[in-house]
Amino acid sequence: MRMKKKDLCWVAGALMLMACGSSGPKDALQKYLDAMQDKDFDTFVDGMNFGNEPSKEEKQSFALMLSEKADKKDGLKEFKVVSDSMLVEDSLAIVTYEVIYDDGRKDVEKQRMVKKDGKWLMDARK
Repeated sequence: MRMKKKDLCWVAGALMLMACGSSGPKDALQKYLDAMQDKDFDTFVDGMNFGNEPSKEEKQSFALMLSEKADKKDGLKEFKVVSDSMLVEDSLAIVTYEVIYDDGRKDVEKQRMVKKDGKWLMDARK
């Protein structure tokens, strides 16, 4: 019985560490890219920082446009975040990710991430 409590404490500690470590720009971008791949465009758009907050209708319109564009693209296998570089501690980062296609091709892309109200977002401003 004593061993089980020890194991339970270890598992709880590991879960707490994973939860604390999963709030960085890399993890946030992977979440948004996974949403894009799963065609959850509302979640993807919610992960964007436009500077001036768009209206709900503007966000829905943007999500619809992404959906239409995604329907025209085929051969996309996955997105994989590979690294990040913190430019300004806890507020600005550049995250590098790969776009992997069914035929094995890979494109390397970079995404600027900003932290707004405690949440990492993709910077959509030009």
